[in-house]
Amino acid sequence: MPITKQDLTRLVGVQEQDKLLDSIEAAIRLIPEDIAALRSEIEAEKTKFNAWKEKTIAVQLRKKEKELELSKQEELVRKHTQDLNQVKTNAAFKALQSEIDRAKAQGGDIETEILMIMEEADAFSLEEKTLKTEVARVEADLQKQIGVLESRKSEQEARLAEEKGKRAALAVAVPPDLLDLYDQTRKRRRGIGISRVRGNLCEVCHMTLPPQDVLNTIKGTTIVHCDSCQRILYNSESAATAKPAA
Repeated sequence: MPITKQDLTRLVGVQEQDKLLDSIEAAIRLIPEDIAALRSEIEAEKTKFNAWKEKTIAVQLRKKEKELELSKQEELVRKHTQDLNQVKTNAAFKALQSEIDRAKAQGGDIETEILMIMEEADAFSLEEKTLKTEVARVEADLQKQIGVLESRKSEQEARLAEEKGKRAALAVAVPPDLLDLYDQTRKRRRGIGISRVRGNLCEVCHMTLPPQDVLNTIKGTTIVHCDSCQRILYNSESAATAKPAA
């Protein structure tokens, strides 16, 4: 395929634009991952708060259970007190009185437990409010960061579209066959389709080139491939002497 030095110079320009496009696309791909990480942090904060809230609820349930136990003991005291008026023997009276005293003592113990649970519940409630405020603050900060990332993604997508337009304009000036060859090589060779010759080395894979290949790249009139990496070769000296088309 006959080519000119200008064709290679233009193709180098296309590759530089492709490198820019690749970097923009890579940046865009990372943004959703960063957003997902921030959202995971938000969920972790909410989970932490919900776990503490469950502890608060558990304390309240314990309090209700103890209040129910206290109610039963108080009901027992009332029942036995009423029964005192119906007993006919001293022994029965003493037995009921003993049951009343026992129920009152158990009720007193339960009241003490309830007071302790109430103190614990107050402490949990206060901590829950503090934690809720902190979670809200962290979530607001993370949401703000997400907003910045989403805006950045929109900006990068707009920039990508603009730079793709520039790439299309540059590609028009390259012969179609040469451009197709470059595109195919680029896909196979990790995004780099054309490599500069430095001395007698391929700049990308650093392999030594045959003297004739180096000479042909200086002439810049035929396509030369690196035998090692198969990329299209160009000589920076020959590219520098090529005059851009009007």
